Amino acid sequence: MPVLDAIKAELTTHLQTLVKQMTLGTTGGSASSKDGGVGSSAMSVTPIIQRIDDRTISISATFDTTQISVSDIKEVSLHGATLLDSPAFRTSFHPVSKNATNEIRVDIVMEVR
Repeated sequence: MPVLDAIKAELTTHLQTLVKQMTLGTTGGSASSKDGGVGSSAMSVTPIIQRIDDRTISISATFDTTQISVSDIKEVSLHGATLLDSPAFRTSFHPVSKNATNEIRVDIVMEVR
């Protein structure tokens, strides 16, 4: 039996409560569903979370010119109030330099299926 739409809506609401911080990290490496979260944290911000519909949320954050990393940024993670909270999402990507001359904006859309 499939999960009913009303339950998916409640799971979406709960997912919104789990995300308190977005963190950029410098470790990289393959991300998986059994991942432990960001490896080496470089910087964190409080994201803007918007509910798109009953099954989808949008998480956006901007890392401005005051946030600098000596090492290239290679991953992003969504988690609770501290890095020790279970991550809700993590992905890695090609290295990006983050210095005082650039901003990084990250937009993530998550759907409960």
